[in-house]
Amino acid sequence: MLNFYWYNFSSKLSAQQITQQINDMCERTKQYERMEEIMLFVCVPTVSLEAVCREVEDKELVKICSQCFGAGNITGLPSPQQLKEIGAHAGMTGLADRRYLLGETDEFCRDGVQELLSLGMKGLLCVGENSQMKQEGTAQQIVAQQVCTGLSKVPAEAVYRMGIMYRPLWEFEGKCTELDYAAEMIQTIKQASMQTLPDLPEPLPVFYGGDVSPQQVRELLEKQIIDGVFVDGERMTSDEFVRLIDSVQAAFA
Repeated sequence: MLNFYWYNFSSKLSAQQITQQINDMCERTKQYERMEEIMLFVCVPTVSLEAVCREVEDKELVKICSQCFGAGNITGLPSPQQLKEIGAHAGMTGLADRRYLLGETDEFCRDGVQELLSLGMKGLLCVGENSQMKQEGTAQQIVAQQVCTGLSKVPAEAVYRMGIMYRPLWEFEGKCTELDYAAEMIQTIKQASMQTLPDLPEPLPVFYGGDVSPQQVRELLEKQIIDGVFVDGERMTSDEFVRLIDSVQAAFA
């Protein structure tokens, strides 16, 4: 069973600190077969991305992802072409704080994903609702639309390079989503991806970005509710992240 592990580095760390921690992650997880047991991704702040891509020792063990990017010439954001040129493997778009606080639209995410995939890179489409949408009962409809629009220009030959991460906005405020609610939203996401890409043999991999324990991660993976987890460096150290991987993988040994 292939499990995906994403770690999102804090902008408070220097490029050197991030590089050291990534190299440590790689060394401590090299016993796991990539593409067989685990896939390890690290999301790096734009300011540190080029230095990290240059200094990480073994890029076969880890895939480096930009925390944001944009199609075309958008001031302050790297383009997919720039990400490729500096050696990044992937780009992340649609994170809830950027959607709701910076106004990045579904169409913005769609165009970025299309350009990224056209260059042979990997893409992570992030989706999620805010608390008002949950209270009004519109969360499922809105998240499904984020998925449908975000994937609408994904070419068939590039589908295997896409993943979706679910994390609602209030997770950024330290509030935990109930797992039953999260599971229902993730099912909505899977259905929307199949609706948008009907020729898929199975839904795209979906990762959960909520605050969960290793035991809960194992449960969600065993029930095939999720395909992996997205962990924020503001909540968990890189050392704790590696211990989470070891704990979860032990259940599948």
